[in-house]
Amino acid sequence: MKHYSKPLSLYEIDLLHYKSVGSDKEYFVDALILKALDKNGTNLYKKEDKENLLKYSKSDLELMYFEMFENELS
Repeated sequence: MKHYSKPLSLYEIDLLHYKSVGSDKEYFVDALILKALDKNGTNLYKKEDKENLLKYSKSDLELMYFEMFENELS
């Protein structure tokens, strides 16, 4: 599944930095929950998905995170 996103606002950047104090993995997961969309602009993840997303490796989450911002929707 390909990940898309809309650009991060300054508020969202602050929110992620405030919320994700645990680790890089947690930051990536929180960003995916907040911003990951499918090609139609529908959210891919919910808060309830956090536990399952944290099971992914840090490198997989990082790839998903960067893919999301490489495929920005307007």
